[in-house]
Amino acid sequence: MLGVALLLQVGTTPASAAEPPPGWAEDAPPAWDGHDGARPGAAPDAGESAVDVEESKPHAPILLAGAGLAVAFPRSSEHAELLEKDGYSLGARVELEARLHAVAFRRLAVGGYFGIGGRSASSGEAPTLSETVVRAGGEVLLVLQPSAPLLVLVGPELGVLNGTLSLGEHGKSQTVAEYGGMAGFYARLNERAPIWHLGGTLSYTLAPTGPPSGVGRDYDYGGLRLAFTVVLGV
Repeated sequence: MLGVALLLQVGTTPASAAEPPPGWAEDAPPAWDGHDGARPGAAPDAGESAVDVEESKPHAPILLAGAGLAVAFPRSSEHAELLEKDGYSLGARVELEARLHAVAFRRLAVGGYFGIGGRSASSGEAPTLSETVVRAGGEVLLVLQPSAPLLVLVGPELGVLNGTLSLGEHGKSQTVAEYGGMAGFYARLNERAPIWHLGGTLSYTLAPTGPPSGVGRDYDYGGLRLAFTVVLGV
């Protein structure tokens, strides 16, 4: 009877109390359910860490400052036609210009521009004809990025222009409204701030006014302007 009792006690022992199978450790890790994105014990991929991903993103500038050299081809006017008949042929006007823009929501830039330039022409022994302009105004531009290294700014501009067209020592200063639009195309040179861009600016403005001297006809200081520009973004 004692032997039968021992056999019954062994048969009713729970499976959890039995010896663990070979190779099994009591501190074994829990089973991987696939929800945490990484298998237990796997080393993290340093190349996919959040810090590295953040650092790999190019810096988005919030302030753009640019300067460049421009060549302006002034608009035709009645007064310019009279000057050509007298032998004065004014060519392109060389200008220095600067622009500063603040970028909002990465799609809109608000800022201003400043430019100064001049040109001259002679006709034999007659007095030299010269023209000088100083221009300044504001811009509201749409910020576009067709590709990763290319930045495009396009929009209207409105400002004030002070111009003087003088023959010898005779001429008068004129201050007129200037209005038009511009488009800038800039290629990014580096990824981290400060970011440098090289590109060009195309603008077309109108600045009509009355006769620039006591005798003459209507004149226009506006025109088509092409500029080579260096832009710094921070």
